[in-house]
Amino acid sequence: MDNKTDTTELEQAAPDLNAGTASAALAAAAFLAACGGGGGGGSDPGPATPSTPDPTPSAAPPPSRRDAARFLSQASFGVTGPAQVDALVVQGFDAWLTAQFAKPAALHMDYLNSQRGRDQAAGETPRISEEMSYEAVWQQWLTGEDQLRARVTWALLQIFVISNIAPDIRPAAMSSYLDMLNRNAFGNWRTLLQDVALHPAMGYYLNMLESEKENASKGTHPNENFAREVLQLFSVGLIQLNADGTPKLDSAAKTQATYDEAVVRGFAKAFSGWSFGGLDNSKNSQFHNHDDNIEALWTVPMKAWVSYHSPGDKLLLDGKTLTAGQTPEQDMKDALDTIFQHPNVPPFFCKQLIQRLVTSNPSPAYVGRVAAVFVNDGAGARGNLKAVVRAVLMDAEARGDNPAANVAKQREPVIRFANMLRGLGAKSTSGLNRIQYLDSSDDALGQSPLLAPSVFNFYSPGYRPAGPIAAQGWVAPEFQISGETAVAGSLNFFADLFNSGGYGWPEEHRLKLDLASLAALDASALIDRLDLLFFNLGMSSSTRERLTALIGAVKGKTDKVRAALIVTALCPDHVIQR
Repeated sequence: MDNKTDTTELEQAAPDLNAGTASAALAAAAFLAACGGGGGGGSDPGPATPSTPDPTPSAAPPPSRRDAARFLSQASFGVTGPAQVDALVVQGFDAWLTAQFAKPAALHMDYLNSQRGRDQAAGETPRISEEMSYEAVWQQWLTGEDQLRARVTWALLQIFVISNIAPDIRPAAMSSYLDMLNRNAFGNWRTLLQDVALHPAMGYYLNMLESEKENASKGTHPNENFAREVLQLFSVGLIQLNADGTPKLDSAAKTQATYDEAVVRGFAKAFSGWSFGGLDNSKNSQFHNHDDNIEALWTVPMKAWVSYHSPGDKLLLDGKTLTAGQTPEQDMKDALDTIFQHPNVPPFFCKQLIQRLVTSNPSPAYVGRVAAVFVNDGAGARGNLKAVVRAVLMDAEARGDNPAANVAKQREPVIRFANMLRGLGAKSTSGLNRIQYLDSSDDALGQSPLLAPSVFNFYSPGYRPAGPIAAQGWVAPEFQISGETAVAGSLNFFADLFNSGGYGWPEEHRLKLDLASLAALDASALIDRLDLLFFNLGMSSSTRERLTALIGAVKGKTDKVRAALIVTALCPDHVIQR
């Protein structure tokens, strides 16, 4: 990616530092505009041998430290230190993946239950809160051993979006939904799709919960919200695709729609008649009339009520029709099977997964190779996510010391924050955190888990900012939330993080940064350590020169570290993952 856009935004942000920011931050800001671009260049690797689900470990040579650091930035929430990178070099990518696939899924509901009733007066019924749901996400990201599962689950949450913007999705609904994604991250896509469709959090968010059959006398029909989004955003997209994700054109060289409004209505009918799974579906009165404050209702799959289900024919994709008279369970199964078997699903889903983990602009060949693994994992299974994740991370376009120019993406704000906390050994006395609301662009990150502004996520996978990126014909999704206010807010946020030495409150839960170990290093060693932790060992020579000058100009060992970290946090070399 061209770094001019990013550098310009940083130049605009520098004067907006608040008056309370320490002198080290001001010194750092003066160097932001001079930060260089990413590391190596390289050329398009072109077609490569398709990834296989289980390559022989001994067949691959040990990775370099640079590629090991790159791999960890794609498959986890950031490097924790030289020992982690060196261990991966010895272990190898395949063995690391195998070990990660075997890690048990974190349970966010366990975190909520461990925190239940905190800060409440004696005698009150112990409760859980939405703040605990946000903390559970960060607890897994920062301390969980299941880093790959956590990173893939974060990618899935940005495709199969739910959000507390709704508002009022219950804490148990949010956290059990994350548990469901964690459970399915390395499972089968078809199972994932069904679990998403029947989770009450999704049912509430996209109005499938309590959607009932058409009523001509009332002029009502089944709610179409989930039916529309499961097609447009979760599975097949708006236009027909080739196997490599490129648009399929007709004889007039025009794109072709994947479905029309009649198909949306057909799916809405197929999805009608579902309510909370904890209720008695033999009683029609319970379909609508219930206490939805009952926590357990939000943690189990929804259940069908026959009397509220559309009984007629339902038109689905590519002319398939569900015949009248089927049960709601059978209609649900057939509708989801139809989606699962659609040829758009492999390239549509796999491209978005690549974008979330590796690069905003995978080549069609890259998408095609991963999509082929989705179609057949080598053992005849379709939708094997374990094989798909391996294919994404082990593809020739993703690996190597010198990625091609198109193999780049902006690190999301929350990923950068997590990377900083992990790389700087942030720990609290309690071992827990109080990271809750980061969605303000003015003084935070403009992004916060479970608080996407809409079902369209924080940004569109096809967003293309004007300027050099658009001129290249590329997309840069994360730039959609990288306006001037957000860049200035991020600068202040990270400056405060480093100058205060930590994040959060009260004191026992405050995540304190280990700056002392960095302050003990000389200038050259400090820059080398920052290069490994935050640049994937791809720091440009110009950034190294500026950091050297900056460190030499600031007095005090800890102030040198703080100033260098502020530059690092906003410098294009770090902000752009390569």
